[in-house]
Amino acid sequence: MPANISNQSSQTIKLLRAYHRSQSLTSQVQLKAKIIQLNLDLVQQVLKSSTQPQDNSQEDFVQAGLQGLAHAVESFDPDNCKQPFRAFATPYIHQYVQNYAGEILEQALEEQVQTHKILSDDTPSGILKAETLVVFELYRKEPTHALRDRIVKLNIGLVKKEAHHWSNQCTENYDDLLQVGSMGLLRAIDRFDMDKGYAFSTFAVPYIRGEIQHYLRDKSPTLKMPRQWLALYNQGCKTIRTLRPKLNRDATDQEIAEVLGIKVTEWQEIKLACKNRSPLSLDAPVNEEEEGFTSLGELVQDHQYRSFQLAQEDSIRLHQALAHLEDRTREVVEFVFLKEFTHREVAEILGISAVTVSRQVKKGITLLKQIMITPLD
Repeated sequence: MPANISNQSSQTIKLLRAYHRSQSLTSQVQLKAKIIQLNLDLVQQVLKSSTQPQDNSQEDFVQAGLQGLAHAVESFDPDNCKQPFRAFATPYIHQYVQNYAGEILEQALEEQVQTHKILSDDTPSGILKAETLVVFELYRKEPTHALRDRIVKLNIGLVKKEAHHWSNQCTENYDDLLQVGSMGLLRAIDRFDMDKGYAFSTFAVPYIRGEIQHYLRDKSPTLKMPRQWLALYNQGCKTIRTLRPKLNRDATDQEIAEVLGIKVTEWQEIKLACKNRSPLSLDAPVNEEEEGFTSLGELVQDHQYRSFQLAQEDSIRLHQALAHLEDRTREVVEFVFLKEFTHREVAEILGISAVTVSRQVKKGITLLKQIMITPLD
């Protein structure tokens, strides 16, 4: 450590000890001023590394940094804190500077929002669209986390609406669906193009819905069961737990069926269906031997078996073929088949008609077939 920095650090610690031990308010004010004066360069260092809005006075940011430094002086314990004071004070200064920058951004944003509100309709949806548009204009110029969070806050209602809808269609938790839908909203924010002229809500909903649907598809069992059977199975499991301590044994199928008010054969079918809901791995061992074990896959003959390598080659070939399509055709095909959006959703996202989407899909499929059957050089 250079001698001047070491000397500065030792002087600061002495002044800090004197500041915290002093009982005189006047003395504390004087000591705090000396500590701040001794560490003014730290404020400048933080300002250089911080992002600040343009067209604003540097002096105002210096004042904000000095307030953070003063707060650090008040909070620092020279006898118990193992961290050097400058390292301790840096987050305080940075936070005060960022808070001030945020206030300036909020003021500028509010002024622009008020202007757009005057020009737009005064309905809640009109005001929301106007404010979203303003924030997007700023976000496009300077994509900061604060602006993105503001857009999320303004449009979280879209996510809540979708999460509420799908929570009534499945057994997934509403909060989980809300988090998943928020990921779709963030994807929509990153991909939204203001120049195409459509509302952000129209663009964002397919992304939110698609994210939730993919999540539910990944978590759903392979085999679907009637809801009535699922309800009876859950009720049967509860009956088994209830009867076990009373009978000192597991209840028979006959006893469970009587409690549920159904036939024994129906209860047995329900049990079997629930047991077979999830697929059995082909790697599951069937019988163990001294030299190893035999997996289920080794006992199942598949005349249409294709190796993983061939499937991988097909995937590569398909992506190569997609690259030969026109940009618009490729974009439509990817949305429909890879991202699994409906024709109507693709039309809204790309700003074209559903009929155009259908034509582009047919055109893409025809061209892909021709490209795929053409031998590679």
